[in-house]
Amino acid sequence: MASTALPKECPGCAADLRGADSATPSPTCEGLLRRIAEAAERTEQRGRPSGDLLRDLVAHGCLRLTLARKYGGTETALPELLRTLREIAVADASVAWNVMVWAQSQITLARLRLPAFEKVVGSGPDVVVSATSAGDGSVTDAGDGPRLSGSWRFTSGVHHAEWVLLHCRAALGEGEEAQGVLVRKPMLRVDSSWDVLGLRGTGSETVHAREIPVAEEDLYPLQGHLSAAATPHSLLPVRPAFALHTAAVAIGTAQAALACIAPAPQQTGRGQEDGRALLWEWQLGDKRARLDAALAGLEHQGHGAWSLVASGGALTAGDATALAAAAVHGVGTAVEIALWCFQNAGSAALFNGTPVQRRLRDLLAIAQHANVRPSQLADFGRQLMAPQGGAG
Repeated sequence: MASTALPKECPGCAADLRGADSATPSPTCEGLLRRIAEAAERTEQRGRPSGDLLRDLVAHGCLRLTLARKYGGTETALPELLRTLREIAVADASVAWNVMVWAQSQITLARLRLPAFEKVVGSGPDVVVSATSAGDGSVTDAGDGPRLSGSWRFTSGVHHAEWVLLHCRAALGEGEEAQGVLVRKPMLRVDSSWDVLGLRGTGSETVHAREIPVAEEDLYPLQGHLSAAATPHSLLPVRPAFALHTAAVAIGTAQAALACIAPAPQQTGRGQEDGRALLWEWQLGDKRARLDAALAGLEHQGHGAWSLVASGGALTAGDATALAAAAVHGVGTAVEIALWCFQNAGSAALFNGTPVQRRLRDLLAIAQHANVRPSQLADFGRQLMAPQGGAG
């Protein structure tokens, strides 16, 4: 497994990096990750990262990860993106989740018509765009132009967002079709109702729209059309790729949970000590090996998928199913390990604010996401059972 140790602090990280330019330091430098970790309990209590922490994330390029280079982004390759999300999650899963959602939103932006896309990034690449598909809304035209109404939940990072991407039903001609819509955040009403088990620091609030005017250029297809702002990320199957991102956050969170566990349990006698220490060592080694294997599977799928799309190829339906399966397995393994850590942390872990408890709660919340539910493995099983073409 890749080391869980924080990377070296990048040059100038200790200085005031607000307004950083093309010499942007690494998203996973030691200084940034330390500050994220030190603020983790406050982030959870506040329900979202602080403004100061957001400025740190901006200064270290965390809002440019999947944006095309021609628009000021870093166009980070998928394997490197997975590593970045995992290392941020070691510091705090909630911050990693927000960085993930903002990166996924940049990928989705490439489905907009170019004038709408350039409207978003026109003032620079460090723009926060939140997104959610969990809701019900519609765009209709009663004669005075398209208008959006509806409600959407789980809008992660919305407090810091300038724009929000929402799924809706558009009925602007004959029939109705599912589309996405770009909305300025101030046009939406945000309910501060994020009172949940885990990922408490993501600010994943519910947003409401009531007869908001929408420009037709701000509507975009959920599949198909890609603008000149597209990167190889846009060529990956959306749900399996986003599931890989999610699994990277989960595995980083489980790595942090393992780090919370003491080297060995309390011992009381020599004979008892030898037996208990051996059992503890076996269990710890087993959990670490399982996590290593889950991470290796995730990285293998990420490297393979990226190599294909970066060279102009396309993933098959079977490839997409394998990506999703690796993600589901990674999340399930992470939850299993965090639960073991909690069970072996003693009664102190019952108290809110205990890091190992927070890690478990965050992972239980991550595992509820539709993209990584265990039912996704059924598609993988069906693929394995299908007759192989070309057999003699």
